[in-house]
Amino acid sequence: MKIKADKEKLKLALCLALWAGLFSYFGQPYIHNNQDAVNIIVTVFSILAGFLIAVITLVGDPKSLPAGGWQVAQLGSVLTYNRLVRKKWLFKFYLITLFLIFCAILIKKPFPNLVIWLEYIYLFVGFIASILSFKLPAALMELQKERIQNEINERRKKEGIEDD
Repeated sequence: MKIKADKEKLKLALCLALWAGLFSYFGQPYIHNNQDAVNIIVTVFSILAGFLIAVITLVGDPKSLPAGGWQVAQLGSVLTYNRLVRKKWLFKFYLITLFLIFCAILIKKPFPNLVIWLEYIYLFVGFIASILSFKLPAALMELQKERIQNEINERRKKEGIEDD
């Protein structure tokens, strides 16, 4: 089962990289010398980065660990850690995109040919980050659902009602 899941993730990553490559290849001419488009990308990724920090804070909250003994909390911490790692990489994609845009703006005059390559790269990374960002609302919903269920379970235990 683990190998199958890893193969699915690999397929997804390859497909995403292919689409990102196509997007960056065809999208670069629309970005080149288009400051309004660059400003939109910077604004969107800055907002997403701030939003993601809030998500990371919620995911990492110890209150989100399942109720029970330390062994239950330990098992829950593995899931929490894996979620945090995924969010960390998404945050890094946001920052890499913003950093590449910053570099492209700085070297625009002295190295105009290098700017073109940076545009391809930040469109590639930005596309991947954008697609992965669509999973954030579902991740938040899942996290909140787990927290609510943990709270319900705790209240049931306080009232002496056993879980089914």
